Amino acid sequence: MELFRLTLASILNRKTFAIFAVLLIAIPFVLPYMTPWETKPSIIEPARAQAAWWMLWVTAACWLLFQGANIGDRWASHGILEYFKTLGINRISQMGQLWLACFTIFAGMILITFGISTFTAMPGDPLEAKHWLITNCQYVILFLMVTAPLLMLSIALGTRFRGAAAYAVTIGLLVHGLFGIRYLEVFLADNKSPLLNFLYVVSPHYHLSDLTSRLVFKLGSLPWAELGNMAIYLGGLGFLTLALSIQLYREVK
Repeated sequence: MELFRLTLASILNRKTFAIFAVLLIAIPFVLPYMTPWETKPSIIEPARAQAAWWMLWVTAACWLLFQGANIGDRWASHGILEYFKTLGINRISQMGQLWLACFTIFAGMILITFGISTFTAMPGDPLEAKHWLITNCQYVILFLMVTAPLLMLSIALGTRFRGAAAYAVTIGLLVHGLFGIRYLEVFLADNKSPLLNFLYVVSPHYHLSDLTSRLVFKLGSLPWAELGNMAIYLGGLGFLTLALSIQLYREVK
C-alpha cells in the first residue's frame, strides 16, 4: 500500500480538504437562519439537512473529483505510476490505492454530513424520526453509488489527459446527471425529438440519488423495492464507469 500512503500524505499535506470540512460543519448551522424561520421555526431542521447534503454534493464536485483528476495527472506525469508498475503493482491495484487515498478523507466528510442531518435535524415525532434515520441511510448508499465510480473515472482520465480536462469531463457528467437531465425532461414534454430522447435514455440519471426533497418535505423513506431498483440502475452504471476507467487508465503519459 505504498502508493496509497504516498497519495494520502500528499493530500493531507496540501490541506485543501480542511476548507471544505469547515464549510461542511458551518454552513448547515448558518444558512438556515437566512430563511424566514422566525415565522415558522420548524423549517430550521429541514433547511439544515438540505444545506448539509447540498454542501456535500458541492464538496464532491469541487474537491473530490478535482483531487482525483489532479492526482492522476500529477502521478502519471512525474513517472510515479510507472515506477510502481516496475515494482509489480498492476493498474487495477494502482487505481484502487489512488481511489482509497482520496476517499479515505472524503468518507470523513460523509460522516460529518450524516451526523448533522441525522442528529441535529431529526424530527421530534418518533415515527418521523425513524423514517428520517432510514432516509439518511438510504441517501448515503445512493450517494456513494454515484460519487465512488466518478472518482475512479476522474483518476483514470487524469492519467491519460491533463487534470483540467479530466475534471471538466467528470464534473460535467455529475452536473448533467443531477440537473441537466431534469431540464431535458421538461423539454421532452413539449418536443418529441428522437435525438433528445436518445440523449435522455443514455444520460446518467444521477438525480435518482438525490433524496434532499424527501428530507425537506418529510416524505419518509423510500420503499425498499424502489430503492432496490435505483440501486440496480446506479450499480450497473457504476460498473460500466469502472470498466471504462480501467481501460482509460495508464501508468505514463
